[in-house]
Amino acid sequence: MVVKGKRLQSEIPAGLENWVANRQVSAYFRIVEASIWGQLFNALVLGFAFLMAAPFKFGVVLLLAAQLGLFMHRQATIKKANRSTDSTAPALIKVRIAYNSAGLAATYAIGTIWILPLAAPHIQILIAIAMTSMIGIAGFAFRYIPRSALSFVAIMAAGLIIAVLRLGTGEGAVCALVIGAAAFRIATMAQISSETFISRILRERELARSTETVKMLLNDFQDQGSDWLFELDGDARLIGVSPRFASALQTHPEDLNGRSFFDLFETAPEREQLEAHIAERRAFRGLSLPLAKSGAVDGWWSISARPVEKSATDAIKFRGVISDISAAKQADARVRHMAHYDSLTDLPNRTLFATTLNRQFLRDDGETRLVMMLVDIDHFKSVNDIYGHPVGDAFVRMAGARIAACADETGLGGEGHIVARLGGDEFALLMAGSDVVDHSLRLAQALVEAFAKPFEIDGHTINSSASIGVAMAPLHANNAQMLQSNADIALYFAKNSGRNRWEMFESGMDTAVQQRHSIERDLRLALTRDEFQLYFQPLVNVESGNHTGFEALIRWEHPEHGMVMPDDFIPIAEESGLIVPMGEWVIRTAMAEAVLWSEPRTIAINLSPVQLRSPNLMPTIINALATTGLDPHRFEVEITESVLLNDCEANIAILNRLHDLGIKIALDDFGTGYASLNYLRTFPFDKIKIDRSFVTELADRADCRAIVSAVISLANNLGMCTVAEGVESEEQMAALRSEGC
Repeated sequence: MVVKGKRLQSEIPAGLENWVANRQVSAYFRIVEASIWGQLFNALVLGFAFLMAAPFKFGVVLLLAAQLGLFMHRQATIKKANRSTDSTAPALIKVRIAYNSAGLAATYAIGTIWILPLAAPHIQILIAIAMTSMIGIAGFAFRYIPRSALSFVAIMAAGLIIAVLRLGTGEGAVCALVIGAAAFRIATMAQISSETFISRILRERELARSTETVKMLLNDFQDQGSDWLFELDGDARLIGVSPRFASALQTHPEDLNGRSFFDLFETAPEREQLEAHIAERRAFRGLSLPLAKSGAVDGWWSISARPVEKSATDAIKFRGVISDISAAKQADARVRHMAHYDSLTDLPNRTLFATTLNRQFLRDDGETRLVMMLVDIDHFKSVNDIYGHPVGDAFVRMAGARIAACADETGLGGEGHIVARLGGDEFALLMAGSDVVDHSLRLAQALVEAFAKPFEIDGHTINSSASIGVAMAPLHANNAQMLQSNADIALYFAKNSGRNRWEMFESGMDTAVQQRHSIERDLRLALTRDEFQLYFQPLVNVESGNHTGFEALIRWEHPEHGMVMPDDFIPIAEESGLIVPMGEWVIRTAMAEAVLWSEPRTIAINLSPVQLRSPNLMPTIINALATTGLDPHRFEVEITESVLLNDCEANIAILNRLHDLGIKIALDDFGTGYASLNYLRTFPFDKIKIDRSFVTELADRADCRAIVSAVISLANNLGMCTVAEGVESEEQMAALRSEGC
């Protein structure tokens, strides 16, 4: 029993021990008064019985006096502890009650042990009955304080058992067993009653606190919460409208009481659902409805409600809660806008464009024509590189606005017509209708002309142009993917044809593009398959006829197509970026070959603009020089004039770093590109190469001889060496020798 009591004690929440003790003491006080009268009655019965036996008068008086004194002491102790302001007073009272109970029980037990064997048989029965009843009364009276009940019952039962055993009869032994069993049961029931009492008062306390919390939350919800409650009568009219409800609609409660709940909302499918739920008395949750536009407030509400089965007044038929979700709806609208519109230009993005395009094909009625245009800004990367990304972003915004304005001016509009930004510097237009073909061609030309006009951005004048690819359905495609693919092919041809133009898709373009893609795919595998080879073209001194060096020329031994010439794969390698790993292979292979030559002849390689922009160029050259041990003065790089057109300052910085290493720099194909003498002044080239187009007709055309003579004279005066490419006859050699090449 003690162990069980300790287990229950550990279940009392921390901080509530004194509160539980106080409740136990209070319950004990309420019931102890009745038990006191029962105990006094038993004492009087015993006293009367003992008084009938004259020899025991003194003992009886002593017993009654002791019992009365202990009782008065107990009551005084209880009152004194009860008046204490100490927070531990309830626990102190419990201890004192237990001690007093034990003292009182000991008094009765000692008296019983002393008197019972000396009394007459009929008096013995009376004493046993009285003492047993006192055990039962104590178990009931002291049940809220288990320690008190246990001590009283145990001591009393022990005394009574000893007394009956002193009789020395078989009946006394049986009585002892019965008394012990009864006492054990009474003590157990007292313990169980205490546990039940503690559990009940803890539940009542928790329930009271929960009820108080719910009331507080409901009041706070009604007064300060973001949501509000409502009630409807049988006709779906508002009743008991709270000030917060009315405030949400910018009106007064009296203006809403009696008003139809449905009138607050816009006529919409959601309102029909609300009417159906209320008419059929069905509970619902989270129904979103738009407020009536004619009201003072424009927004959305979320409503949850249920029918009221029985209320204090029959007027209430529905009760629910309303949340204002206008901000969430606005945020959702912004998210949807962000998901379908470009953040930089506010034009439809790739996702919305694809959705519109697919929808048009799904609506195909056999008469509608679709035209797609893909617009790509020429040389947009140089705008970012030269002016920075803020100017680049402003340029894209202005370009998007110029495209949209052009579309508006030429009559683009209506369902199925869309101007979108697909990403980067790529835009798309889609037109649908029966007469869009001629209209689209006029628009394509208008766009080319619009982009030919300069862009003024933050004090910068930016000259640009646009390349446009056009494809039509069903003429060129019968599905969305094919239409976009063919427009992209047309755009590719517009860019490869010189840019600043538009191209209409034609049959056969896709075959050429497929061939290009096939070459690009095979190029990616060529390095790993060791399909590239280097051929070395000799450089011959015109005067002596001796070899002074070699130029490394790359060739591709294709496993299916045989030898592929550079003109067929170098442009593709430059566009795809594969020229960078190919160039690194050429550098390493050429140096490794040159270091094996018996004579210290030079080795020259060609560098494309793409290679110069690669951050790996300098590390590759330096590492190859260190690995092979080649003298840097034997290594030459040849560049074309196009290198100096874009990123001129950055490229010249790289050329200077190469020059500082001792590497020679040659200007290739001089005179065939954007020939400018300023290039020769900007960077001190070691060599100028005369293009083979001038050398081939050197013997037949005077203008070629004049150009060659001028270039050689210019180079000689600047201290540069000249190299003539493509010499194939003695006559050409003699002419070059005479000019001092």
